[in-house]
Amino acid sequence: MWVPASLCALVLLLGLVLALSARVGAAQGADTQHFAVTEADYEITPRSPWSVDLTATEDGLSQVGVVLGTWTGDADCTLTATLAEGERVLASQDKACDQLADTLLTPVVEVEPIEDSEGRTYRLSVTVSEDSLRGPAVWKTIDGTPAVVALYGETDRPMLSVVDEVLERVAVYAPAWGSPAALVILVVLLLACVALVATRPRWGLVTLLVLVLARGLLWSVLVPPLQGMDEPAHFANVQFIAEEGRLPNWNTEDRRFGAYSPSLEVAAHAMSVSSYHPTDRPDYGPDAAEELREADAAVGTDSDGTGPAASYPPPYYAIGALFYQLAPDDTVAQVHAIRLWSTLLGVAAIVFAWLFAGEVLPGRRTARAGLVTAIALQPMLAHQFALVNNDGWVIAAGFAALWIGARLVRTARGPWWMLAAGAVAGAAALGKPFAALMVIPIALGWFLGKIRYRVRDWRVLLIEPLLAAVGVALTYGVWLVAARVLGIDTGLGFPQGAPDGPRGVLDYVRTQVSTDLAEFRQLWVDQMWGNFGWVNTPLPFGAQQVIWASYLLLAVATITWLVLLVRDRRRGVVDEEVRGIDRMVALCVLSGLGALLGMYVVEYGYFRSTGLTNLLQGRYLLMIVPALLALPPLLAERLSRRRPAAAVAAWVVAVGVLALHVTSVLVIAQKYYL
Repeated sequence: MWVPASLCALVLLLGLVLALSARVGAAQGADTQHFAVTEADYEITPRSPWSVDLTATEDGLSQVGVVLGTWTGDADCTLTATLAEGERVLASQDKACDQLADTLLTPVVEVEPIEDSEGRTYRLSVTVSEDSLRGPAVWKTIDGTPAVVALYGETDRPMLSVVDEVLERVAVYAPAWGSPAALVILVVLLLACVALVATRPRWGLVTLLVLVLARGLLWSVLVPPLQGMDEPAHFANVQFIAEEGRLPNWNTEDRRFGAYSPSLEVAAHAMSVSSYHPTDRPDYGPDAAEELREADAAVGTDSDGTGPAASYPPPYYAIGALFYQLAPDDTVAQVHAIRLWSTLLGVAAIVFAWLFAGEVLPGRRTARAGLVTAIALQPMLAHQFALVNNDGWVIAAGFAALWIGARLVRTARGPWWMLAAGAVAGAAALGKPFAALMVIPIALGWFLGKIRYRVRDWRVLLIEPLLAAVGVALTYGVWLVAARVLGIDTGLGFPQGAPDGPRGVLDYVRTQVSTDLAEFRQLWVDQMWGNFGWVNTPLPFGAQQVIWASYLLLAVATITWLVLLVRDRRRGVVDEEVRGIDRMVALCVLSGLGALLGMYVVEYGYFRSTGLTNLLQGRYLLMIVPALLALPPLLAERLSRRRPAAAVAAWVVAVGVLALHVTSVLVIAQKYYL
């Protein structure tokens, strides 16, 4: 018990040091500039400088940032940015063009904070030197707004100095549990639960339920409404069911209003969902929330139910419609109400994770508590269980499938378990059809269990898979029949009509493989562990490197396990406890690899049909996170032959994931509130 407690104390100490030493720069104003870039407008050359007027929205103007295109880093010049008010030059600074980030906001000029800048207009002029070979490009925007952002405050200040500002901005659009006092309570409660489960693992499940509930409430207000991945599309489904009393149908010919209702469009515009990073955030001025409420109340909620998510099965959205009805006639309040449904799915998921951990680590209470704590704190899981998004349904069902798969490893005959397994796999597909890949851990668990107990009865081997098929038929099958009866297009299959081109297996593999594994790392490191919002708010690069190194270490440990497994089999070593660990390691490894391969098979089908390779996202494998995080404690115990090694490994992982979780909260605070 002292190991997890010591690790938690260490990470809390490090967190305190980081909190006291962390620095932030100048921030966007409460009301900021918003724009959406389209294409490079023209190139800045020695004979074609660029200038723009900018009106400060508050006091303390200290930097001006610009989004410039550097031709993917090929710009070769010296850029001079000058900030003036009338004829008076306030600052003029040079910067080598290779220091400019390509199509990202880059501060180009800095001044001492101007105390009374609010309402005053300044001119930013940008030139390049005479010897410049190629200047940067100025981006054209949809509404003509220049891709320029004013930044306010000291350019280097303690993170603690802006905590009050962040809390106040969060509260602007938040419900009661998003007030500054409530947020502080939620953070303290979350950390207290981590400490409690580390020191009192026998209270594990109850403590973790409280932790996950606090996590869900915290994240549901940290991410501004509709700023989650595809959140407007999923909200549109819920709103259509709640308002119209019928299911959406993306392929209907009845299109009178549009895919999104006017109320949703008003809210999405106020949240600046379509604006360019980092201006894709709402305004927090004193009148911003009230203006949104008034604009929302002035429009209707009619839509056609034909949004991008309309082809998904209805269970998540139908239940979400009940939460929608609990909220007042206010789109932001309705988003927060439906997010509570996702939070409750997160609570259900952690119960399944606890049951799974009990199967793979039987009798190891401390290790079990550490493993489930790590699962609960995984940043992208926290993100997905706090949004209006059917991923929460898929992930919860996936966790249940892993639990049943692990249970089947320890079961000689389990007809009722197989019926339940089929129902769970079908339920996963009722979120998103590709989630039917969760039959993989179920099939693996059944297979390993039958080998373990040497089951040869053909009736068992035939009837149990048939019962699983019945379970699928009673869930996903019922939906397919109902959709056919109701005339609803389920959207199964891939779109057609893409440009011609080679689409064989090798052609697809070439699009995925590179010497640096960039595509693989983007999906299964960056996106799977922490790229928030609309996949434009990633974890710091250093954190991604640590995750990648952990993957490599885990791969080495798995290969070592395989070598030991083969050696022990050849020597005829029989140790039932070791064999039990081997079966669970095999289940976790093969479940992860099987789901990963299955995802690529799905995308290959998409590639064959469309010629595109943009189907996969890292969050699609979040449903196998328990299997992935179970490997370190299992392998540690197997390789060391010592039970305490599992607890140490589980809590080392939990502390590392806690550090990622804290980092993720800071990343989101920086993105949306500073």
